[in-house]
Parts: sequence; structure tokens; C-alpha cells
Amino acid sequence: MRIFFWLAFFASWLGLDLYFGQKTAEKQSPERVYPKRKGKIDFFCSGPEFFKQFFHDIQNAQKRVYCLFYIVKDDSVTRDFFHLLKEKARSGVEVHLLMDWHGSLKVKKQDVNDLKRSGVKVGFFGKPRLPYFFFSLQQRNHRKITVIDSTIAYLGGFNIGLEYVNKSKDPKLSPWRDYHLRFYGGSAVDLEAEFIADWNQEGRSFLQQPKKAPEHENGVEHAIYPSVNGNLEKKLIKMISSAQRSIFIGTPYFIPTKPVFDQLLHALARGVHVTVLIPRHEDHALVQEAASPFLNKMLLFPNAHILSFTNGFYHAKIIIFDDEICDIGTANFDARSQRINFECNCFIYSSAFIEQIRPFLEEDIKNSQLPSTSELYPTTLAGKIKTKAAHLVKGFL
Repeated sequence: MRIFFWLAFFASWLGLDLYFGQKTAEKQSPERVYPKRKGKIDFFCSGPEFFKQFFHDIQNAQKRVYCLFYIVKDDSVTRDFFHLLKEKARSGVEVHLLMDWHGSLKVKKQDVNDLKRSGVKVGFFGKPRLPYFFFSLQQRNHRKITVIDSTIAYLGGFNIGLEYVNKSKDPKLSPWRDYHLRFYGGSAVDLEAEFIADWNQEGRSFLQQPKKAPEHENGVEHAIYPSVNGNLEKKLIKMISSAQRSIFIGTPYFIPTKPVFDQLLHALARGVHVTVLIPRHEDHALVQEAASPFLNKMLLFPNAHILSFTNGFYHAKIIIFDDEICDIGTANFDARSQRINFECNCFIYSSAFIEQIRPFLEEDIKNSQLPSTSELYPTTLAGKIKTKAAHLVKGFL
């Protein structure tokens, strides 16, 4: 009897912690809106190519480098990254590095101290704290933003580590497929403002918001879209409900919130063709089991298509609506990204840009297969138990 009492008490505490933690976070993190802009956007889907350009741009920085990453590993890629930041800081460039506390637990204290001694300002976002300990433990800064001299910026799925350059210790996760964007122009200032807002929220030191972004008449029309506390969920519902012909979703984790999934089913019911591209192999436990009930419901419609990426690990985050609007960024198609995490995406309003990246999408589709029956319908007792367990915790996977 006493055990049931403590279980009930613990469950109630968790529920209250999550509820009031979410409400408090909504007040502390107001929604920020950035305008549509035009400018140059480069697209990367290869880790080695991305890091070559990324390190080159940092090396050529003249005034400041702001970096925010969810995951920073403890390996040779990280050491090269840290060496470059220290080198720039010692040369007089203002360097700030912000890492998510949970995602970058492997970063050694000695490395942090070395960065600081070289002049790099270092901060960790989202350390668990009272009074809402469990909620603060769950809410993570999943953004990957870098801004260089207020003119060049990066946003997308690559973190810092060996696996992102196709050198994972797990052969199932290599090669690593991801999508990352490089901006030149006004959106760099928008992403700088977003970095500064996150840095200032942690209270390490205060950075001034950047000046007004320069306007560009030419280039790809797009808008930076930061999200936290449910506004991405609302945005996706609106975009899905407006789709007329097709929706393409590429994501490593397909575990949407109920309102988003219901809207996706409505789209299928009215004849919209929906394609979902997910990885064959998982990098986290239970994510496939959590996804399978959603995928099974979709496959009741003849205009639903599910593809399983087999050439390594697919970590890209992309949604294309009617071949006219493209969403690329840091948010996965899961409840954690749609309701809890700090995320940042870019909505691109250009069919020409979509045509530009289409060969890469077609390559990923070519490297995919229809999911096997065992992937979608667990038949073993262990598989059924895992599916039930995944359902219970799907909001936190």
C-alpha cells in the first residue's frame, strides 16, 4: 500500500512539475518573429563538405564568432573546433560558445577552462534547476546556430563530432546524412539576435542585440523561425492544413503531437500526397517503436508513402509543402521539438530553391526502401512491450 502511495505521489509531482514548468517557460521565453528576407542560401548535406566551409568561415572571421550547438562530443573534430575558436580569440576576435548542458555532457571541464583562458566566452544552456527540475531536465536547446561577423550564418542539423563527418564508431550510423544551410545577408543578423537571446537568458554576461539587418532585393525569399513552447506545433498545423497537393517530410524521428498528426490525417483524407522519409536504423532507443503506430495509421490511405533510408543514418529535418515552401532547420518531426525544445527553422518560399536541392532529395529517396513488415508491425513479445513502453514516453523521446 505504501508503495502505491509513493508511486502516486511521484506521478503527481511529475505532472505538476511539467505543467507549471511549461507555463513558466512560456512567460520567460516570448515568441520572436522575424520578417521575410531575400538573400543567398547555400545547402549542405555532406558532413565533410559542411565542416570544410564552416571551419574556413570561422578562420576568416574578423570581428566576432557566435556558436550554439546542441551536441559537442569529446573527439578529434571537437578538438579541431576548439583549437580554431581559441586561435581566433587569441587574435582579438570576440568568440562566444554556447552549448546545451544535456547534449554536451561529454565536454571536459579542462577543455572548457582552456577555452576560457584563451579568451573564449563559454556558456551551458539549460542546466536542471528548481523549482521545476524535471521540466528543466527535459527542455533542451536543440538549435545549431553559428554567426560570423554578422554577415554569414549557419543553421541546420549538424552538431560537432566524428559521426557527423562519417566516422561513427557505430557502422549503422555512417555515412551520416544531414541538411544544413549557410546564409549571407540579413538573416545572419536575425540568427545573431536569436543566439544573443539564448546567451542572455543564461545570464553569463549580457550581449547587445545587433543593429537592423541590411535589406537585399535579390536572392531566395525566406524567414527565420525560432520556436519554443508549442509555437512550432501551431505553425505546422497551419502549414499542413493549407497544403493542396503534396507534403514531403524528412526526419530522423516521426513522433508528432496529436494535433499535428490529426491535421496530417485530414490532409491525407482530402487527397494530399504525403511522403515520409525516416532512417532504417535508430540512434536512440524506442524511437522506431514510437513511430510505428503513426505510420500504420497513415498507410490506411493510398496516398501515403513511407520510405526507410538505408545508406547510413538519416538525420535531416525538412518539410516541403506543394513544392513551393520548404522548411529546413533543427526541429525533428516529434513532440519534443514541436512542444518542448528550443528550435530554429528556416521557411523558404521559393520553388526554384526546392528544384535546386531536389537532386539531393532524389538521391536520398534512391537510397531508401519500403519499410519491412517487422519495422511497422511488431510481432514478438519483446517488440510489443517496447511499443507499449514507447507510447507511454513518446512525448519525451
